[in-house]
Amino acid sequence: MASFVLMDHPSHIIDIPKEFYSFSSGALFERCIDCDRYLLEKETEYFIEKAIKKYDGYAAQDVIFEYAICSDCAERVRKDMSKESLKKVENFFLHQVDMMQRMEMIMDNPGNPSAYINQCLVMGTNVEDLQEFQLYAHCKGDKLELGQMPYLISGAVLDEIQHLLSSQTLDELNGFMGKHFGPAPDLMEPIPSRRVVLV
Repeated sequence: MASFVLMDHPSHIIDIPKEFYSFSSGALFERCIDCDRYLLEKETEYFIEKAIKKYDGYAAQDVIFEYAICSDCAERVRKDMSKESLKKVENFFLHQVDMMQRMEMIMDNPGNPSAYINQCLVMGTNVEDLQEFQLYAHCKGDKLELGQMPYLISGAVLDEIQHLLSSQTLDELNGFMGKHFGPAPDLMEPIPSRRVVLV
């Protein structure tokens, strides 16, 4: 897990919006994908990641993969990544994210989760103009924390990040995804080649 600090500011706690419900169940994520820990206890911290693909000419979209992972498991996966990769990813976000613009957006939209995920965190591209993207959220029990997260990363940015990662880190991430999702069917291309876990 490659975590990074965007900024330090107060967070808002809100009910988890539908965008971060499980697509497969239509309900809140209940279990950690790695250790099966129950996530909806009040103080249980966890992260949600969803990869989404849209198709030209169609209103429908596919959720390519989705999962929730408790903070303990997320930290364990993060520790398996190389220090070099973590540093490169942190530097990428520090230099590519417009911190002031992000802060202004948050201050202008207190408690509004849609504002956090209506455009790519790095490129600023509107979600309607993206064919592939991933969503990330930080939750506690049945609540979502509006702070550094949630955010949206476009497929193009995920490609850039992937090229920053060492072979060791790519192997670890591929192992994590393979363990939980198995070999990717053709429908999932090109998402599997850039399965970048950023929580």
